Amino acid sequence: MIATSKVTKKNQTTLPRVVVEALGVKPADRIYYEIEDGRIVLRSKTERLADLRGKFKNFGRKPETPVSVEQMHEAVQEAVAEKETGFSGRRRMTKPRKAREA
Repeated sequence: MIATSKVTKKNQTTLPRVVVEALGVKPADRIYYEIEDGRIVLRSKTERLADLRGKFKNFGRKPETPVSVEQMHEAVQEAVAEKETGFSGRRRMTKPRKAREA
């Protein structure tokens, strides 16, 4: 199946419905673009905030089981994708700085 979409002046595009349905993505989900031999492969990351419940119960403690190489590889891929797109998925709360008194 072939699906097409147009790229705007701002390098944005709308995913065709068949692509959205095939990936199972919803608003705010992440899509990863992998370039392999001149082809682009789309992958989706559909984990939502509600899915994270219980995953951080041991935050700051040494994990009971070691982290697998695959888990490390996925974490590195996510970090690189976030750095390349300039989007970390986190909103930074910044307060205006107060002028320093001399």
